[in-house]
Amino acid sequence: MSAIVPIFLVVGVGYIAVQFGPFKREDMSILSTFVVKIALPILVFVNVYGKAASEIFRPTYLLTYALTAIIMFGLAYLYAKVMKRSKLRATFMGIGMAGTNNGFMGLPIFLILVPEWAGVAVGMDMLVDNVFIIPLTLFLAEHATGSGSLIQRLKTTAREVLLHPLVIAIALALVLNSIGFVMPDWAGRSVDLLANTTTGLALFTVGGILAGLQIKGALLDVFVAVSGKLVAMPAIAIGVLTLLIAIGLPDLPIELKAAAIITCALPTYSILPSLAEPYGEADVSTAIVMLSILVSFITLAAWIVILGSMGWL
Repeated sequence: MSAIVPIFLVVGVGYIAVQFGPFKREDMSILSTFVVKIALPILVFVNVYGKAASEIFRPTYLLTYALTAIIMFGLAYLYAKVMKRSKLRATFMGIGMAGTNNGFMGLPIFLILVPEWAGVAVGMDMLVDNVFIIPLTLFLAEHATGSGSLIQRLKTTAREVLLHPLVIAIALALVLNSIGFVMPDWAGRSVDLLANTTTGLALFTVGGILAGLQIKGALLDVFVAVSGKLVAMPAIAIGVLTLLIAIGLPDLPIELKAAAIITCALPTYSILPSLAEPYGEADVSTAIVMLSILVSFITLAAWIVILGSMGWL
């Protein structure tokens, strides 16, 4: 409760501030842009800078998240085929079940539960998000609509990945590490000031976005996606992580094991409706986002208890 309650209290403040207070829901897009393109990349930069590449790129961690995400996409497509849903519905149910709200909700929880590993965990999570999960979603959505050639879709995806602020932040930190650059104190303090705005502002923004959402769309699809995201994905991730270690991949510190599972237990991306809207899937995606955030108050607490009983927390 000490990890979960503060998170949702700040989300509640954001909700009240938009629903009854001085902010409008449109203001949240500005705050969200600041978090995603400025504050969060700087925070990840701070946590990557000065660390060896072996500390930052843990193949077992990265593969656990990526392979579990692939399984969730597969389950979404299987469900869509059985229920005769469209490929577009399958795609956005897939990302709803596979994508995780790392920057806005994962980071605050990690800072409470595994503070020394929080930045590294979020950095690896968002590397998988921005290099794999989101590009895969956009590729599948474009493929489902039949727009553009395969080469054009691949070029567009690669450009978006390479120019993403988070990818640039990680690359810059790695370059500075490799040349032995030492950041001056005045620069470090400036960077820290921006990085420290991330957590509270991200949670506040989530609450503000919730104030403007309404649950619409196919209720069964929404229920399946939310159940898959909050219950099935972390359970599958435990199996994937255990298997990877059993076949010889490097073991992880217990804190990173816990972070990998909590990552998979988080609600889905808050940006999901924005991704889905051009393809006509905004209503169902919005419902998935809203319900996953609300239900995660219970499921996250349950997974933290489970991880504690496993000795990982």
